[in-house]
Parts: sequence; C-alpha cells; structure tokens
Amino acid sequence: MNINKRVGVLLLALSFFSSLVFADVELKGTVVKLDTAENRLILKTERGEETLLIDKATKGLDIAKEGANVTVKFTEKGGEPKVIEILPQKAETREKAPR
Repeated sequence: MNINKRVGVLLLALSFFSSLVFADVELKGTVVKLDTAENRLILKTERGEETLLIDKATKGLDIAKEGANVTVKFTEKGGEPKVIEILPQKAETREKAPR
C-alpha cells in the first residue's frame, strides 16, 4: 500500500473515531433546578438526580423551568457533562383501547 493510501485510511479512521468520542448524548428527565449563577442544570432522571453544566451558548434555557419534562443534548468534555441544547419532551400519544 503506498503512502497516500495509508494517509487516506488513517484520516478516515480518525474522523470516524473522533465523531464517536465527541458524539452528543441525549438525556430525558424533569427539571429540578436551573442555577444560572452556578451554571448548572439539575435533572431528575431514571438514574436519580443528575447535574449538568450550562453556559451562555446553551440553547433552550428558557424551556428549563422547574418541573418541565425535557430532553437534554450534551457532550462530555473533560469528564463533565456540558449541555448543548434543552428541548421540551414530546407528549406521548397513547391509543385508547376499544371498548
């Protein structure tokens, strides 16, 4: 395999693995508290209460009202979950059983 092909394969592999490492993660839960002074969002999830970091670039902070059911998109940078976007959870539609 010549050097150009090796470099191409290496670049392709690096781009693939970096997208896996820095992929966004979604978390669903209920807002317990939005603390803009401490840059933290506290969610109640299936795993318990989780604290995530927010900043001025976080989208949807206006949606994060106490008691709101939300979906949070975040990444882990430096071992800390940093929120990218907060979205309202869509209401689940349940079909009624026929009587």
